[in-house]
Amino acid sequence: MRKALLFAPMLMLLLTACGGGGEKVDPAVELQAQYAALSAATMEADVICHYDGETRTYTLLCAYTPAESTVTVLAPANLSGISATVADGKLHLSYEDVSLDAGGYSAAAISPVAALPRLMAAAGGGYLTEQSEEDVNQRPCLRLSCDLPDDETTVYTTWFDKETLLPLRSEVTSSGEMVFEVAWNRFEVTSQSAPEDGGTSQGDGTPQDGAVPEDGQTEPPAQQEPAPGMETGDQPQPAQDAWTEAEEAAAYANAEE
Repeated sequence: MRKALLFAPMLMLLLTACGGGGEKVDPAVELQAQYAALSAATMEADVICHYDGETRTYTLLCAYTPAESTVTVLAPANLSGISATVADGKLHLSYEDVSLDAGGYSAAAISPVAALPRLMAAAGGGYLTEQSEEDVNQRPCLRLSCDLPDDETTVYTTWFDKETLLPLRSEVTSSGEMVFEVAWNRFEVTSQSAPEDGGTSQGDGTPQDGAVPEDGQTEPPAQQEPAPGMETGDQPQPAQDAWTEAEEAAAYANAEE
């Protein structure tokens, strides 16, 4: 059964987004602030890669941090076990104790293993180009499209479940052409710093406090407070109204095409 763990601090946004003396907060701004505060996560997704007249599908497991991510191929079977480290615009491939420097990448279009880390960077610190509310298999979603400072021709779009704020599906386009389609199977937060209020990229495209800057690094606030719904420490605690594991898994199952 596909498994998803609730992004507990994000659930609290739905209870507080209209707070602050009745002042309404843009949910996209709050969502990006929460993803900018993401320090580490484990995620799994099916990635459909569109090449010239050819389509390939991979299942990828990603151990994500803003500074460095390790992506392992789970499927197809003939590629299972191959992993890549993504850091500072470089790819380093590993398989059965053999390592290979795969060089740099200038866009997600030429590096499928970079798709998941780049989608996270866009969610937390990308320049928001478009937002809307849409359904994914009858689940209401907030759809955000962002680009990144080092490659404005590539657009990262994700549909976030409005109730849990988990990513359900994503698309990556380059110069207007579809490159990747992503179906998220699992998303587990393993570490999160306290999000800064309004800490996301604004209209000038420059990441603000709490957002992922161009070099992929994040810096915690000088006096860090626990994020809403979390106890002090690195491990997120379940929100009081968190879904059960079965309900979380059903959220992804219902969102599948």
